[in-house]
Amino acid sequence: MAEQKTQQQPQEPKTFVGKAWRMMWKVIGLLLISLVISLLIEYVGIALWWPDEGWKHSKDMLDTELSWLDDGFKQSLILSSPGATIGVILDTIFDWLFVKTGLADLSRNAPAMAANNGTAAYVATAYLIAEDYILATMFVIMTFMIRLSILVLSIPLFILSIMTASVDGLMRRDIRKFGAGRESSFIYHRAKMMIVPLIFAPWVLYLAAPISIHPQLILIPCAISLGVAIVVTIATFKKYL
Repeated sequence: MAEQKTQQQPQEPKTFVGKAWRMMWKVIGLLLISLVISLLIEYVGIALWWPDEGWKHSKDMLDTELSWLDDGFKQSLILSSPGATIGVILDTIFDWLFVKTGLADLSRNAPAMAANNGTAAYVATAYLIAEDYILATMFVIMTFMIRLSILVLSIPLFILSIMTASVDGLMRRDIRKFGAGRESSFIYHRAKMMIVPLIFAPWVLYLAAPISIHPQLILIPCAISLGVAIVVTIATFKKYL
């Protein structure tokens, strides 16, 4: 029985390339889950919370996120001109989702097509019924890409938080090691358990938020909380290895 259980459990990759490959797919899965959650929340909102606004709610979110991107990310360590680069990406996404798929022509001609007979009339009628959800899907995807870009541009913030917290934690550990400080494995394990959730929290909370939230209101508290968790984890690590 023990051998069968061992065979059934998936083996963890041992090489760096294997671990990196596995982590990449975990990140992609997390991003897809966040996108699906944001789409579902928008659909429910159109049906229940903001039926009068319809797809305009997601369009207003997109415009707000674009203004924050232009105002807050004029320079970056990752991109020389983040606003222009992300603008090109958004134009490409809009072209693929709205123009090349034929939605632009269908959106303009649907009322006239629905008044006629035939298959085109049924297609136009179905589009008019689902128009809010179709357009909202496009704008939510574009908003998702803006938020994802902001998160990528904010990676140096989290790296700085991790480095600062690591140095502070090591200093506190040395003070406790050479002094009479108490050692608590309970605090160490609880703080250690919080590190990974705090790293991924912005990638879920911010990406799936159903309303426009300034990125600083999520990124800065998450970076500070991550730093505190790392400080406590390193500072309470056992005195002697």
